[in-house]
Order: sequence, then C-alpha cells, then structure tokens
Amino acid sequence: MRLEPEVLPLTEGASLERGVDGHAVSYRVAIPFFGLLWRPLVARRARRVEVAADAGDPLPTDVPWWAPPVPTDASTNAAVASLVLLSAVIGYAGGIGGLLTQTLPYAADVYHVTDATLGRGLAVVRGGVVLALLVGAVADRRGRRRFVIAAALAHCVLGAALGLAPSFDFYVAGHVLLRAIDVAVGVALAVLAVESSPAGNRAVTLSLLALGAGGGVVLAVCALPVAAAGRAGFAAVYGVGLLAVPLVIVAGRRLAESPRYLAHAEEPHRYREVLGPRYRGSLAMVGTALFLSSSFYAPGVEFFNRYLDDVRDFSALKLVLFLAVTGLPAALGIVLGGRLADLRGRKAVGVPLLVGGVACYSGFYLTPEPWLWGFALAGQILLAGGASALAPYGSELFPTRIRAAANTILLVIGVGGSALGLALAGELAEPLGIGPAVAVLGALPLLGAVIVTIWFPETARRELEDTSGDIPVTLEKPF
Repeated sequence: MRLEPEVLPLTEGASLERGVDGHAVSYRVAIPFFGLLWRPLVARRARRVEVAADAGDPLPTDVPWWAPPVPTDASTNAAVASLVLLSAVIGYAGGIGGLLTQTLPYAADVYHVTDATLGRGLAVVRGGVVLALLVGAVADRRGRRRFVIAAALAHCVLGAALGLAPSFDFYVAGHVLLRAIDVAVGVALAVLAVESSPAGNRAVTLSLLALGAGGGVVLAVCALPVAAAGRAGFAAVYGVGLLAVPLVIVAGRRLAESPRYLAHAEEPHRYREVLGPRYRGSLAMVGTALFLSSSFYAPGVEFFNRYLDDVRDFSALKLVLFLAVTGLPAALGIVLGGRLADLRGRKAVGVPLLVGGVACYSGFYLTPEPWLWGFALAGQILLAGGASALAPYGSELFPTRIRAAANTILLVIGVGGSALGLALAGELAEPLGIGPAVAVLGALPLLGAVIVTIWFPETARRELEDTSGDIPVTLEKPF
C-alpha cells in the first residue's frame, strides 16, 4: 500500500507491505544535500507506522515537529533543500554575520584601523544595498531561478577575491559590490521560496533558508583561527568561497522557476508601482519597522566579536567557543519561530520573541562574565525566533509582479537603518564604550514592535493572492 506524505513526511515512493514477520515500510528520504539530518527522524516515524499496522490501528497522520505543517512532495523538498544550500553559500562570505562580521577584529589588525574607522567602513558597506536597486528587479523581469544562479556564481568569485584587497579602502569597496549582489540574490531566494510554498509553510520555508545562512556563518566562525594567523590566513578564509561554485551549479539544476512568476511574467514590472498609492502604505509600514530594528541589530551583530576581543579580552579560541555555545542554539529559535508563526500567527509569536531578544541582547553588552554568556544565548535564540516569525511579511503584502522589487526596496530601507545604527554606535563608542553604545540603541526595535502590533495585518495560512491583492492563479504544484 502506498503511503501518503501525511503518514510518512519528507519521503518519496513510501509504501507499506505485509510480510511473514509483520508489516515493513520502504521509502527514500526525498531531501538532497541534508537528508542525513532527517533520516533518524523519518526512520522513527516509519517504525511507528509499522507498529500501528501490525496492531490493526489507524496509521498516524499527525504532523511531527520536524516536518512542515503542510505535506509536500519530493520535488518541493528537493527545491527547498537547494535553496537552503544556496543560502548557506551566500551566508559564508556575505550578509550579516558572514566573514565581514566574523573577521572584523583581524581586518582591523591587517589594515591597522580604529573602531571609529571600522564603524564608518561598515556603514559604507551597507550602502551597497543601493546598488542592489539596479539589479534587484531583474528577478521580477527575467525570472527568479535564472537570476539566483547567476548572482550566486558572481558572489563566489568576488568573495574569494576580497581577501586579497591591498587596503582597507579596497576591502570596503569590494564588500560594497558584494553586498549589492548578496542583497539581490537573497531577495530572489526568499521570493522564489515564498511563491512556491504552500500557504501554511511560508514561514517554515523561510526559516530553513535562514538556517542555511546560519550554516554559512558557522563555517565563517570555524575559519576564525585561520583568519587570526595573519595576512595569508585572512586571504585564505575568503578564497575558500571558490569551492562553492560546483555546489551552486548542482543546486541550480534542482530548481524550477516559480509558477507564480510564470503566470505573471507578461505583466509590467516597475519600481514606481511599489511607490504608488496602492502599496505605499504597506511599504512605509514594513519599512519603518525594519529600519528601527536594523538600527539596533546591525551594530549588535557587527561589533559582537570586536566587543569580546577588545573589551572582554577573549582569545581566538575562546571567541570561537563562545560563538558556538551562544550562537548554534539560535537555530532552534529560527525553526520554532517559523513553525509557530505558521501555526499560531505572525504577530502573536514574533512580537514577544523580538522584545525579549532585544532586552537580552542589550544585557549582553552591559554585563561581565559569566552573565554575558546567558544573555547572549537567550538574546540570539529569541531574536532569531522573532525574525523568523515576521520574515514573511515582506513578500506577503506585495503582488508577484513587483515582489522582488518591493523586497529590494525594503532591504534598502533596512540597510539605511543598519548604516545609521553602525554610525551611531561607532561615534558613541568613544565617550560611552562600545557596549553601552550598542545597548542604548535597543529602544529603537521596541518602537518597531509597537508598529507591528498595532498596524500589521495577520497573514498566516492565507494565500499570497489574498494577502497582496494579486490576481489569483492556478498552481499545478508548489515547485
């Protein structure tokens, strides 16, 4: 008997057969690249199915915690896994938390610059998002899949070259261009995932992409001892990015174009529609909350290692241990935040997690050991969960024809907040110290949480055509 995805999730060709010694389940885990992580969980579920069949009981159809709320087929699972892999590739060298962030203390040593110079340089790098406006809409005009593959390959090549930058100015300039590419490809990845996922899985799918990006950050953290070895080590950790080129090609072959994009491909794709009267309110609402949150989150992340290195005198190995102990559990927050948001609502889950995370993250910058370990651990878990729960809003409130353009503009707004926060933290670091300088900015995301609570609509489990006012389309299958 063939087993439906509700009975044995995340599998392909699952069947139940009666044998001499009882029932046996046969299946294949339909998750490329990351299937090893799910095999023990699927095997336990298969055993449960066999026990139920042997006893003559109904087969289990409840949704296990490790499966998406809405059952998906093998092609969907493969595509999501490919998107996660590409997100990990981008997360290693680029984005918030990648090599630029993790190697900040060593970049200061290599290029002999101060905290104030680092703050200004990081603010300039955030300006690369403005360049993303030039390419961000390409995903609306030419297709999500094609753009994702081309941009990911460009990221690998440019990222590898950055470690060879001869001066801090060249280093910053290269990161400006890399940030533009990363912002655009990050938007396209998220849009492709959202448009192709069932309505009840959107936050979960985006949380998996965030986990992929976090995996890239973990690799960057693991490279810190090499980066600390001097100029050659600093260049080597960036050069490793070239090894990801074959992975991008393999993952790209498993992706299909978004069916929603194909249905709306002939419509006009213009930035000015995003700024027009119909969507101006949604853009201002989401953009303001994002601007305020980024003003705290960006300096909180970017000065994290610098604070531990300079203020708390952490060695490279102790820094890696601290990042592992306090950062890796954030994956739990990402998964739970996305899953609970799909099941219980975006605001009901996201706002409390965001507020708690800001309080704990501020506490990290104000307390000595051993307290800073606990504050960092709780802050990262809660902030990860809150961000995961609220992440779908950027795609859910705008129609297919301008979804990538709208998300690019939102990221420009968010990076504007990041640049302001970094500049403020850098300047306030001189009179206050870097810890209090970052902590005082925690009031800004709390104001953003108020905006989300009062004005944001609830979009969980609603189709994109309903939340955005788009023209309904008929989708044959998710991917």
